Amino acid sequence: MLHRTPGRDSATKYAIPTSMPSGRLCRVTGESDVGQNDEVWAMEMLGRIKRGAQEARERRDALAAAVDEMADGFTQLGLKPWKMEHASSAREDMTAPDVLLGGRAEPAGKILRYEAAVNILSAADQLRGFAVLLRAEASLMGAVSVARGVFEACLWATAVIDPTITTDERLQRALTRRLARLSAGIRLSEMLGGGLTDADQVIDNEGQIDDEHGTYRHPAKDIADIESYAKGRGWPLKKRPRATEITPLSIDWLSENLERRIGIEGYAWTSGSSMAHGEHAADTASWIELSQDIGTAPAWLIRLWSPGAWAGPRLFLATLASYTGIFNLRGEYQRFEKLFLSEQGKS
Repeated sequence: MLHRTPGRDSATKYAIPTSMPSGRLCRVTGESDVGQNDEVWAMEMLGRIKRGAQEARERRDALAAAVDEMADGFTQLGLKPWKMEHASSAREDMTAPDVLLGGRAEPAGKILRYEAAVNILSAADQLRGFAVLLRAEASLMGAVSVARGVFEACLWATAVIDPTITTDERLQRALTRRLARLSAGIRLSEMLGGGLTDADQVIDNEGQIDDEHGTYRHPAKDIADIESYAKGRGWPLKKRPRATEITPLSIDWLSENLERRIGIEGYAWTSGSSMAHGEHAADTASWIELSQDIGTAPAWLIRLWSPGAWAGPRLFLATLASYTGIFNLRGEYQRFEKLFLSEQGKS
């Protein structure tokens, strides 16, 4: 409590003397003492703010570096052959009968590997974009949108190599995804006036064009070959507005039905990431408005509303480990997860 001596001048000042514990107040009469105490307090606060800002930048940069490391790891998973245990589902797919598509035979394992790799490399590219947005701290919605893309790409890759289903079921998913890609290439060609034959040009490690999936193939013929193969196997085909389906697939269904999910997947798709589609929570709407004035989106806020950037890689790597019998990117992922889930990001 504050105490004053009766009868003393009303200009009597109160301050925290250095000889008393913090929080207790006593009377002082010197203006210079008050000024010195105020200055010391102000300098301490400025020091704390500066240290806090520096620590926040260091945590931001560490997280961005971990995201870049994950992106590099995903790139290698997309380009290099996977190691696999002898009794794994991956090995089973490698020994499955070839898929006859028109006049050519394609190994089932190769189809699954390629369709997974398309999305693995997509996730790698978007992880790099997410790291850039973290460092820039300039766009909350940009980071949320990219994180949603990471999540989608990882879910598609996960669905193709899901070891809880049979090789035939995995193959149905992979060919359904291929039908979607081929149909997208045709739509793009039509929109651009027929200048492209396919959107799936892939360069292999020797720098040569991969003719098996690239620009020198005809998408409409490949679609017909896949449909013919599916009919020959007795698989039902469903004509959809955008592409034919062998088996129904959607992000909503996958996020709720894949094994090794832990509950965050549905949230990553329908809650945090849905902000990119106009469903803004009240607090993020306030931050978006404020960011127009301050010109920044703190990394801790980006992390909070971008759970897909963590949930997608987590689910894919867990599924890949079960599929091949080998856990890839263990150290990289542990560093990434520790920094992403750290509660010390708010500063």
